Amino acid sequence: MEKKAADELLFKALSKLLHKKSIDKLSVQEILYESGVSRATFYRHYRDKYDLLNSNYRKILEDTLFRFNEGFSYIEAQLRLYQVIKDNIKLFQNAIRSSDVNSLKNFIFDVSMDFHLKVLEKNGIDITDWKVRKKLESYIYGNLEIVVIWILEGAKEPIADLIEVLSSMLPLEFRRFFLSSDEPEQDEAKKPSANKGPQLFIP
Repeated sequence: MEKKAADELLFKALSKLLHKKSIDKLSVQEILYESGVSRATFYRHYRDKYDLLNSNYRKILEDTLFRFNEGFSYIEAQLRLYQVIKDNIKLFQNAIRSSDVNSLKNFIFDVSMDFHLKVLEKNGIDITDWKVRKKLESYIYGNLEIVVIWILEGAKEPIADLIEVLSSMLPLEFRRFFLSSDEPEQDEAKKPSANKGPQLFIP
């Protein structure tokens, strides 16, 4: 079976199962049974269930946050991402509840650090500087904890309010690389997004 076909079946099965139980309580065997994909095919492409979950999340990022590199504003890219999460809130609640070292939460931190560091480096910032990295780590850690709470509480607060809080935590010296100005970006976050982004997690 080709990877694209296997991915579609595996992602659909994972999505269905994550509406019922947390990722830590799911077994690879359950995913294989639900998807109809063989064990050999699964392990040819993924290390474990967390690798499958994180791969799915990366695909979401490619059509949301990573669109910042294609001309989308930082705010719009985030709007698309958090809309996908809100539209699949039960799934993300069960996906984010994990104590495993390969958890989605840890993956989000790593991929967020990489994304933001690349933006800073592109703008001439020395990303090997200890202070630069620690300021960015503090921003990513803080944002991630707030987003996790937002998810676990059912994403009840408006996405625009969430983004306003997250953006306010961005270190001042980094703001010009992500936000053109404060007030316009806050206004943009309050507009309804014309495109809610990909529905890769199938309810």
